[in-house]
Amino acid sequence: MLDLFRAGGAPMFFVLIFGLLSLVSSGTFVFRPADHKRRTLAALDRAVLYSALAGLVAGLAAVGYQVPQNPAWAKSPDLPLIVMTGVAESLSAPIFGFTVLALSAMLQAAGLRRLGRPA
Repeated sequence: MLDLFRAGGAPMFFVLIFGLLSLVSSGTFVFRPADHKRRTLAALDRAVLYSALAGLVAGLAAVGYQVPQNPAWAKSPDLPLIVMTGVAESLSAPIFGFTVLALSAMLQAAGLRRLGRPA
């Protein structure tokens, strides 16, 4: 998990902060469900989604910028492996963010069940 966080870089802090807010809010929704909380939950989930996507784009941009700037990498026969490693690291934010969103959705479904509404 720490390797995933490190590979994602600075955008992971935003995914983590918004993700924790989303999970805490979804957790409280399970125990005290109310219709008026649903818009806030949706907004927090969008914040997680957008920060995960921003992390992906930032990571891909870093790969696209850094590889050509380093002549040893750019001329290396291992260039495809270098780029694949960078792309894999760029996927850290979406992996983490989408996992948080899945957990949040599960908690919200439990809250909706308690509220007597279908998910």
